[in-house]
Amino acid sequence: MEASFTPVLLAADGLVKTGGGIVHTVTFSCNDAAPTAGSIILFDSTTEANTQIFNHTFTTTPFVPFSILLDASFVNGLYVGFTTTADVNCTVTYR
Repeated sequence: MEASFTPVLLAADGLVKTGGGIVHTVTFSCNDAAPTAGSIILFDSTTEANTQIFNHTFTTTPFVPFSILLDASFVNGLYVGFTTTADVNCTVTYR
């Protein structure tokens, strides 16, 4: 059976999934000519708190889209927190 993952596109804080699962990939892309410096943080939580799964910091330099393979499990939920201002897209695939 082929593994399938669900994608979700975010540009601001959001709960991706409640309960346990696996975060497969995170893809980042600019949503503006130049991003605002800040971070995008994935949490094993239903809120922007507790255990961090992944944290990536951006500068104000434009960038080409890129993906990170995580294949990391989470127990409580998957929450994505942004300290940037809706000018960086984040696509998360999970199951």
